Amino acid sequence: MERKMANRPNWKRVTDRHFEVTHKENSCFNGKVTAIHLKQVSEPLLVNYKDHEVCIADSGYTWLQHFPEGEKYTITTVLDDNGEVVQFYIDMCIDHGVDENGIPWFDDLYLDIVILPDKELFLLDDNELMEAFKKGDINKDQMKLAHETAQKIISMHKEGKFEQLETCTEHAEEWVQENKFL
Repeated sequence: MERKMANRPNWKRVTDRHFEVTHKENSCFNGKVTAIHLKQVSEPLLVNYKDHEVCIADSGYTWLQHFPEGEKYTITTVLDDNGEVVQFYIDMCIDHGVDENGIPWFDDLYLDIVILPDKELFLLDDNELMEAFKKGDINKDQMKLAHETAQKIISMHKEGKFEQLETCTEHAEEWVQENKFL
């Protein structure tokens, strides 16, 4: 299992960035929220989801990552240089917290969900989850947790009840207006 840091210190593609952490709390969300504003990248990062080619990192983009307390996932909202949502990327994780320097982290369980602005959903990296299990990097309970968490999110999304995305969008709008958190 890999521990991933919210400030992405080894992201070589990003040559200049601004990073900040805040705590947000309202009726739908309680937890840390981070922002990485990609001031300069060496080259854009394009990904493909079936017939969609999506640019997820370029100069001027911002990645907002939500760490909801008590949940086994994080949500990264990718904003383009106009502040429009490009995608929501949800990492299933065994746990998340904050290190001694105040930087949020999560222990990645490999399984991911992408939700595009048109609400189309993609389940990603189940093969990586299975490979990690076969290699002994995660145990059966952790593999089950990843699948159960993903299925819960997928079901809530299909029913229009995954309110965390609305919260992420609200925080994105705040970021775009202020270029910082209030």
